[in-house]
Amino acid sequence: MLAALRAENVVVMVQPPRGFGANPIAIYHDPDLPPSHHYLAAYRWVADSFGAHAVVHIGKHGNLEWLPGKTVGMSAACGPDAALGDLPLIYPFLVNDPGEGTQAKRRAHATLVDHLVPPMARAESYGDIARLEQLLDEHATIAALDPAKLPAIRAQLWTLIQAARLDHDLGVDDRPHDAEFDDFLLHVDGWLCEVKDAQIRDGLHVLGAAPTGEARVNLVLAMLRARQMWGGQISLPGLREALGLTSSQRSDVDRVEARARELVEDMEAHGWSPDRAGDGPVGDVLRFAATEIVPRLARTTDELTNVLHALDGGYVPAGPSGSPCAAWSTCCPPGETSTPSTPRPSRAGWPGRPGRRWPTRCWPATARTPATGPARSGCPCGAPARCVPPVTTWRRCSRCSASVHSGTTRPAG
Repeated sequence: MLAALRAENVVVMVQPPRGFGANPIAIYHDPDLPPSHHYLAAYRWVADSFGAHAVVHIGKHGNLEWLPGKTVGMSAACGPDAALGDLPLIYPFLVNDPGEGTQAKRRAHATLVDHLVPPMARAESYGDIARLEQLLDEHATIAALDPAKLPAIRAQLWTLIQAARLDHDLGVDDRPHDAEFDDFLLHVDGWLCEVKDAQIRDGLHVLGAAPTGEARVNLVLAMLRARQMWGGQISLPGLREALGLTSSQRSDVDRVEARARELVEDMEAHGWSPDRAGDGPVGDVLRFAATEIVPRLARTTDELTNVLHALDGGYVPAGPSGSPCAAWSTCCPPGETSTPSTPRPSRAGWPGRPGRRWPTRCWPATARTPATGPARSGCPCGAPARCVPPVTTWRRCSRCSASVHSGTTRPAG
């Protein structure tokens, strides 16, 4: 029996279970457990009885690419090929997980179409954590104005920490002594800051739907936390850094985060006009968001377009993959087929020409040539001496292919 919804030439199914038992999740990645008859029959029904021309896997990730068999170069004896056969597989996949996406490409001949991360938001505080934050603020006020009341507020703090079972998260078994309580509260304050400031998922991503309104504000704020490296040439601070945040104190982080949200919401209200960004480092970051990040997020519609294009036998362009919230803005727009790499600048690149790798080894600038002995000079093209290999008296520059000798050049030949 197969659970399926059929509508003319499309059928929607739940992927068959990897196996059966008390804990099906435990066998999800089992490299030795062969697919069940039920599993193989489901894929054979799709291919032979239903007559599908292609399969689309939705959700990260399925279990087809984890079936037993070889790592690469599948054969009929390998689980993925035994189940899928020669059916084309189109796989919308989360852009920030190139590692597992590569597994699907290698073992299930999948055509990946990256999709955007779910809506992101700041965790903030609620419930017992919000009450704890309030008591910490009261403790700071009492310590400054009426220290005689400190024992009472400290007792309330410890009671709440135990009631909410936060002592386990904080790694504390017993109530700290009064002499140590202030240091303990600093630890609690730092922990609260981390919890409040964590980025959490705020819903599900809809394939092909670009974020708008509050969802876009939250996602842009999350993306602008990190420093941005663009094209190997442009380096911008994170928005918080541009606003002057240097402390990890909860009050400072909350204040700067509130200001950052005001600025991004203002840009959202004015249609992300670059003229609204202003001047200075903060203006540069907001202008970058208006001219690069937001237009790329608007192209999230490419996800669905490229899935349909792949089903039509078309070419899906390749693009980088990685987390857009970890400084990889170049991983947007989604909708491209991912490559298992992130756009990190190369340290071997030429200064002023980022990303350029030289085919020769870099030698010390004071290296001596076998024939002439004195330290070598660079090439007039601008390449320093260390990129001209000391092989003979005449050395070929790896940048312009001219031959260099004691600071002079002659045409390469």
